[in-house]
Amino acid sequence: MGIIVRSLVLSFMTGISCKLFFETLLSERRKWPGWVMRTEILAFTAGFMLIAVTPIPPYILQPVRVIFVLFLITQFYYRTGIAKNLLSAVLFCGIYWLIFVMLLSTAYLLPLSGNRELDDMVEIIGEVILLCLMMAFRIDFQKRARRLDGLQWEKFGFFSILVMVVVLAVSVVTWDGTTAENYARFIVVAGLVILCVSIFYFVIWRLEKEEELQWMQLSRERVQNQMDMYHNMQKSYERQRRLLHDYSNQLQCIQEMLVHGGAEETLKYLSGLTGNLKKSVYYVNTNNMIVNVVLNRKYQDALEKGIVMTMSVNDLSGITISEEGIVTLLVNLLDNAVEACEKLVDHKVIQFKMVLEAEELILSVRNPVKEPVKIKDNRIVTSKHDKDLHGIGLLNVEAVIRQNNGTSVLKCEDGWFYFAAMIPMAGSGVLPA
Repeated sequence: MGIIVRSLVLSFMTGISCKLFFETLLSERRKWPGWVMRTEILAFTAGFMLIAVTPIPPYILQPVRVIFVLFLITQFYYRTGIAKNLLSAVLFCGIYWLIFVMLLSTAYLLPLSGNRELDDMVEIIGEVILLCLMMAFRIDFQKRARRLDGLQWEKFGFFSILVMVVVLAVSVVTWDGTTAENYARFIVVAGLVILCVSIFYFVIWRLEKEEELQWMQLSRERVQNQMDMYHNMQKSYERQRRLLHDYSNQLQCIQEMLVHGGAEETLKYLSGLTGNLKKSVYYVNTNNMIVNVVLNRKYQDALEKGIVMTMSVNDLSGITISEEGIVTLLVNLLDNAVEACEKLVDHKVIQFKMVLEAEELILSVRNPVKEPVKIKDNRIVTSKHDKDLHGIGLLNVEAVIRQNNGTSVLKCEDGWFYFAAMIPMAGSGVLPA
């Protein structure tokens, strides 16, 4: 009875270690009910308990059954590919084996090596070390900006297999050797532990750098697309100005047509003219060509989608932000607001403010949201399964604000999302109010 209780406690400790490890590396399945996900530790415990009470296979096959059990459980509870799942199971098994090989090599340096009580103590200490190591691993990577399930670390799957193969190779050698051999084995295993830890953190660092480069590339492509869109809008804006500039000529033409009795031709002409004017009218004039182009385009887009957009602007001719920076700020903020409003059934409204006061640009966007937005460290928190360019756009906005020595704040309260920024405009020539 005591053996069963002891095995159950140790299996439960291993189950907790498994949960800490796999929930850090992988993403949980969303389709299962909450109570199912709470049985994860029990599933790992049952798996290791089954291993503990079944006959022990040949040594080489022992890790195979552990990997098989881990693979089946994680495949049920986590949303991941088969290859990534298998490699994570191999990696955990390698860490598990490495800890016990290290403890055994240490125990064989003691005069009581081979004692049953010492072997039991090694097993307990090993489970405690594994649990503490997994807790430290979980805490360490929780502090990082992204969880590991977003990293394509299966490309470095050789590391998991290498750890497992090397540990098995070390553990199958004869343990009942001389004192010198025991010390040599201890040094080899200790060096292996240090090497594996170093390689593991190097691989994670390398993968994070690769993902950062991918995000930077996506960010550059997004900014370039926005600039292309701005140039197209600028051409449209110039056509609008030319059309409105010729408005007096159009009126004279209409007058002449009416004088000569061409009522029917005049009506046709007016129909085409008013249609063009509706398409080309601009609503906002801030004395800043770039701001005018973007705001008028976005205002028209919002109207076409049934979104009420209120704007508070003033003379923005003194803005010192680069053309690219202005486009990045306005396009990303207004696109996000429009997307949020499109998800609503009613009360679709965007409140926009962009004023230059006392050599400082005040920029704010406020809109209702269908669901509360999670914000942490002044950034929107998005789940990995729903990762898209929305986060990249806000990162670009924040980068422009930082480049211009400004500050920003994000809030989501009472069903409203709120963004505000204050950016100094040194040398703008605007006098304090």
